[in-house]
Amino acid sequence: MTWNPKEHDPQWPFDLMETTFTLDPAHTALLVIDLQPSQITFPNDDPLRQQYPHIADTFTGRVESLVMPNTIRLLDYFRKHQLKVAFSRNVYNTCTGQETTRRIKPKEPLTSGYRGCPDHDVDPRLSPRDDEVLVDKLTSSSFNCTFLDHALRNMGVIAVVIVGVLSDMCVLGTARGAAELGYDTIICEDACATFTETAHIQAMLMHARKFGRIGQVDDILTELEQHA
Repeated sequence: MTWNPKEHDPQWPFDLMETTFTLDPAHTALLVIDLQPSQITFPNDDPLRQQYPHIADTFTGRVESLVMPNTIRLLDYFRKHQLKVAFSRNVYNTCTGQETTRRIKPKEPLTSGYRGCPDHDVDPRLSPRDDEVLVDKLTSSSFNCTFLDHALRNMGVIAVVIVGVLSDMCVLGTARGAAELGYDTIICEDACATFTETAHIQAMLMHARKFGRIGQVDDILTELEQHA
C-alpha cells in the first residue's frame, strides 16, 4: 500500500503545498545513501548497542528485512534497464576525524569506518559498478561539497529516487539538497531506516509537505515501468 502522508498529518494542506511530478526513467537516477557496514551494523562495543540495544536491534532488523531487499529490487531494475545509479559513502577521511565538523567529530581515534577500512565500502550486496557514480562525504547531504550535482547534470538527470540511511539525517539531507537544486525527488519510504519510527515518519513528512514525494518500492517500480 502507498505511504500516504495525509494519514500521518491530516491537518497539513497537502492539496495546496505538495510537489507533484511524473518520473521519466531516461532522466531518473537511483541514489543509494550510506549503505555501508559501518553505518548499518553495531558491534558489541558500539555505544548505541551498549546503551540502547533495542534501538540497534530494531534498526538492523529493518535494514536487513526491508531496506536491503527493497534497495536490491530497485537497483536490479535500474541496472537491467540501464538507468542511472549513484552511491554515497559517509566516511571519515582520517582515523582521528579531525577534518569533520564538531557535531560529528569522534571523541576517540577511530578503529574502523574511515578511509581504507573494509567497513567503509558500500555493502557488497550492492557494490557500485564501474559505470555508476560514487561520492564520499563528510556531511548529511550527498550534494554538499561533492561532485554529485555536476555528475548528475552531465548525465541528464532531472529526478532522483533516494534510498538508504538514516531517514532523518543523510537521506533527508540529500533529498532536501536535491530539491533545493531543482531535482524532482522521491524518497522510497520502505527502503530507508533510522533509529525510531517517530523520527522516520517525521522525516518522510518533512519531505512530503513541500520538497518532493514519498513512495514505496512497488509504486516506484510501477511508475517507472509505465513510462519506460
